[in-house]
Amino acid sequence: MKRAPFAILGAVIAFAAACGPSAPTTKPGQVTAPAHGGTVVIGTLSGIHNWNPYLNETALGDDVLSLLYPTLAIEQVDYRTHPPSFTPNLASSWKFSPDHLTLTFHLRSGAHWSDGVPVTSADVLFSYRTRTNPEIGWEIENLKRKIRSVDAPDAHTVRFHFTHRYPYELMDANDGPIIPAHAWSSIPYGTWDRQDWRKLALSAGPFMLDSATPQQQFVLKRNPLYWKKGRPFLDRLIWRIVPDQGNLLTQLRTGEIDFMQGIPPRQAGQLRNDPRVRLIHFPDRSYGYIGWNCRKAPFDDARVRRALTLALDRQTILDTVVRGYGRLATGPVLSTMWAYDHALVPYPYDPARARTLLTSAGWTDTNGDGILDRDGKPFAFELMTNAGNEMREDICQMVAGQLRRVGIKVDIRFIEWGTMLSRLEHGTFDAYVSAWREGTQVDPAPLWHSAPPGAPTYNYVGYANPEVDRLIDRLPALETAAAQKPLLDRFQELVHRDQPYTFLYEGERLDGINRRIQHAIINDATAYFNVDEWTVSSPRR
Repeated sequence: MKRAPFAILGAVIAFAAACGPSAPTTKPGQVTAPAHGGTVVIGTLSGIHNWNPYLNETALGDDVLSLLYPTLAIEQVDYRTHPPSFTPNLASSWKFSPDHLTLTFHLRSGAHWSDGVPVTSADVLFSYRTRTNPEIGWEIENLKRKIRSVDAPDAHTVRFHFTHRYPYELMDANDGPIIPAHAWSSIPYGTWDRQDWRKLALSAGPFMLDSATPQQQFVLKRNPLYWKKGRPFLDRLIWRIVPDQGNLLTQLRTGEIDFMQGIPPRQAGQLRNDPRVRLIHFPDRSYGYIGWNCRKAPFDDARVRRALTLALDRQTILDTVVRGYGRLATGPVLSTMWAYDHALVPYPYDPARARTLLTSAGWTDTNGDGILDRDGKPFAFELMTNAGNEMREDICQMVAGQLRRVGIKVDIRFIEWGTMLSRLEHGTFDAYVSAWREGTQVDPAPLWHSAPPGAPTYNYVGYANPEVDRLIDRLPALETAAAQKPLLDRFQELVHRDQPYTFLYEGERLDGINRRIQHAIINDATAYFNVDEWTVSSPRR
């Protein structure tokens, strides 16, 4: 899931980089006045497999396609104190009805597709029909279920009608890119998966598709019909596909590339004093965790799960694998979000208290072999993570060593991502290390509401608490974020007490950008948040 309530972090974080050496001509911190022209080369471990934004399944594709197929409004990253706000984009303004059940958007009259056809309400209606059509199966279609209907009284007005008032009406109406009705509506949905969308690509954003060569590169060029006059400043963006993380970092340092996303913490030190590169880091909406299978012993006992958390020196794990680019996680809502319960206190590292809890749950070393046992069975379990993710593999090694000190034997297994995901979905595991990326819409249901056996769910650990279920069920009926906050606080308190996860760390994003790129705002919404304002202080050689 991408902008769903929570989004899973896969086997490898996407990185960026590419080609063409250049030397910085400005001193660190020096910024020149915006000027037109220039190319920025970006790299990626993989390409875009589908140029239709409703068939795309990758975060990279989301970011790139948003430069062609924009939304009505732009979500801001001001979610620390309240749900995120929005600024105008294809819609110049919007307004709610007095009862807050109708949201009216007014489209800007100067927006055109790159073939010269104006953007109108027909495009918005077609985009909404596409989002909700079962033949398309858009992955966050569920976010539209509180929208009763959408209509358009004229070419530049669109009205969304909701079933009831709730805090995320604007967000749910805005979610999903606007696509060209005049060019795509005649193509039957049943044939969409067989189309070459590169040939059908249009743009109402700052850039348009120039070329795309599979496994090599794709190029966006400046859209001369972009509604912001004089923007973008850059002539083109080039994404080069370089399927090797080490190569990407090397090219960034040598100036062959301009921009790299997702630099591993262990490699960030190489860039701190690099005169060519500016290292950017900021809180990411992600947290790492250990998931305990609450359906099976001994993890079905909350005392045991709390003991496991107390037995882990999470600060040492954090310092070792995140290298200072993160902070201890406390619970199921990030500490950077408005909904976070600041009354929660992180579990300390307390092996003695952990042993006491384990003893109360019946786990003692009866035969003196150093491993706790109960009813003749040793406390031993398998801890898995996806192979190739070095950070998670290191976490597994440290967890195994620390739990051994309190008498618990851990067998580590690194497996292919698809195999691991299948085991999670079928509940055939003991414990696992992974991470979630939390959406800006705070909705605990996908991860924390109990689910019937066999039902599709992201609650892989099988956590079930009737009070948590009741709290989650009550949230949608509440009209404001302020009304939801007490319920969200209680929800966090219960999950913190029950410890179905051991919450390890909240992550930071690390990006590297060549100093010749100026006026770039890089944040956790997208790396290309203000790409139409980017400039370069020197040309590429």
